[in-house]
Amino acid sequence: MSPLTPLTAAACAIVTVMVLHNPWVSAVFLLGAAGLACAGRRHRRALVAGLLLSVPAMLSYALIYVPFGDDEVARVLVPVTSDGAWIAWDLGLRFAAMTCSGLVIGSFVDADALMRRLQLSVPAPLVYMVGTVVRLLPMAQQRWRTIRQIQASRGVDVVTWRSRGATVLPLVVGLIDDAAQRARPLQRTGIGEPGPRTLLVAVPDSTVQRVCRWLMVLGVVAVVVAGMVV
Repeated sequence: MSPLTPLTAAACAIVTVMVLHNPWVSAVFLLGAAGLACAGRRHRRALVAGLLLSVPAMLSYALIYVPFGDDEVARVLVPVTSDGAWIAWDLGLRFAAMTCSGLVIGSFVDADALMRRLQLSVPAPLVYMVGTVVRLLPMAQQRWRTIRQIQASRGVDVVTWRSRGATVLPLVVGLIDDAAQRARPLQRTGIGEPGPRTLLVAVPDSTVQRVCRWLMVLGVVAVVVAGMVV
């Protein structure tokens, strides 16, 4: 599957939820994200990340709207209003649906395939910068595990928080050294030179997927126009 297909779907899902601003639509997209998260561990982690990001947003909406509505139903240190609670719930649900659907659908994107696909239309230095950012977390996690395994093999305590703090310095130094080692080969490949780029292994992108992407974009445009008219 082309990496542009799930990327387009994620963007369309976010825009659709944001424009329609309907609690039922938000609930459907949130449930859909939960269903897609069952496809694998990486997708479940994306769903959990989206839910965790939604908690502070929901709390902030509650603090902003719940005490300042018109229909007060209780008073617990501050007024609790029913209309304010509904607005906070609606906004929080929409934020959760946007975040979870975007992250879960986006987790189907193959970062390496996306970088190779972008090389044909985006300047190579920019592609390298984006690819470095995308791969930074997996690289840091792998190096963190390697450092911890080396420390454990030497009999060093790796359980306490103090030992974890002692791992930060070699982790940062290792990541900087990796970046320096990658810079020299990249300069020899002429990454900064202008001109067309070619791929040794083309990224598959069928006609069906291209049609589906255009249909998704046109559907979102129709939703935006309908939202503006209504």
